[in-house]
Amino acid sequence: MFNGEKLQELRLLYGMSRAELAEKLDITEQAVWQFETNKVKPKVSPTVLSLSKLFKVDIRFFEGEVLSSCVNRGSIAFRNEDIASKKTIQMQEVYINAVHALIGKLENYLSSPPKVIYSLVQEVEDLLAEKLLSNDVIVEISELARKRLGISIDNNDLLYQIEMSGINVLSRFMPFGSSSDAYSLWTTDGVPYLVLAIGKSYARRNFDLAHELGHLLLHRAVDFELLDNAEHERREQEANFFASNLLLPDKEFKRSFELMVGTRVSQPDRYIGLKQHFNVSIQALEYKAYRLGYLTPAQNSYFYRQIHKKGYKFSEPLDSETPVYKPGKILSMLDIVLSNNLTDIQSLLYSLRISKEMMAQILNVESSFFDKYKSSLNDYSKIIKLIDQKEA
Repeated sequence: MFNGEKLQELRLLYGMSRAELAEKLDITEQAVWQFETNKVKPKVSPTVLSLSKLFKVDIRFFEGEVLSSCVNRGSIAFRNEDIASKKTIQMQEVYINAVHALIGKLENYLSSPPKVIYSLVQEVEDLLAEKLLSNDVIVEISELARKRLGISIDNNDLLYQIEMSGINVLSRFMPFGSSSDAYSLWTTDGVPYLVLAIGKSYARRNFDLAHELGHLLLHRAVDFELLDNAEHERREQEANFFASNLLLPDKEFKRSFELMVGTRVSQPDRYIGLKQHFNVSIQALEYKAYRLGYLTPAQNSYFYRQIHKKGYKFSEPLDSETPVYKPGKILSMLDIVLSNNLTDIQSLLYSLRISKEMMAQILNVESSFFDKYKSSLNDYSKIIKLIDQKEA
């Protein structure tokens, strides 16, 4: 029997509104709402067939149960103003539920080393049990995180070290109209996720990674849905301050800044060498320098006028020359499981009740990515072999 909640789940996973889906099916938005709420059951032909073709799933997909929810919406820490967007939150909830189900399946076949993030979180919680959260405490936590994760001074391994710590990192296109750069959350069963928007430069993405790591460590107990605008802004500033100190430790930053930038502190181009050294954006570097007192308010204002004049607000020097690597841990888990024939791609897809195209969309890869994993179900050589004449 058709389950309308599966349609809603699928629509949100693909980032569609009801109006967008209605337009694709040439039906009314009201009809989509009726299908999703089970007020009306669509006819198998042609509506369900159209849905099956549109989303590239078997028609039996719509007869299944919805994914178990592992998300408390109040735990999602969005950057910018998306905290108020119900549509964005719903889409990300369904997305995380789908990824969490996939990872759960893969972890059934794998063993992993101790996850540093959990011991780090415990250290942070012990510290915050003794001290109020202040700038000095945030600096202390950032230094602790940098040490425990083993981040190099140039931050070039930031993504890798965060993934290896036990945080599940993904990248995906954010919904149309979304202003979010990234978001993070702890699932209800205590698993950390960090999701990056596609399209950011390597340097800006490093700040997003550090910012969201700050939320995961500093704001684990915060219900973001209950925060007013002022409280939300305060949490954002705390995460920004954490990110700045994680990426740019004071001692190393001061030494490098004085050597590479010198006294021409309000000239953005003087920061290019420093950007190459730390793999952090020019604007984030100036933010740190301004906080340390290297620039006056007037120099800070002049710096940002130059940023706008040079077009660096959107594209800085070195951005196009440095590759942006995708998160790789989950894909590596998938590769190990499939390459070692612990299961096959068809069985995995069937157990999750999703299509190859949907898994590709979840993992931000082309659907052809899975073509190299031939199903053992079709490899008859595993059950049909020549008799060894010596044994006959």
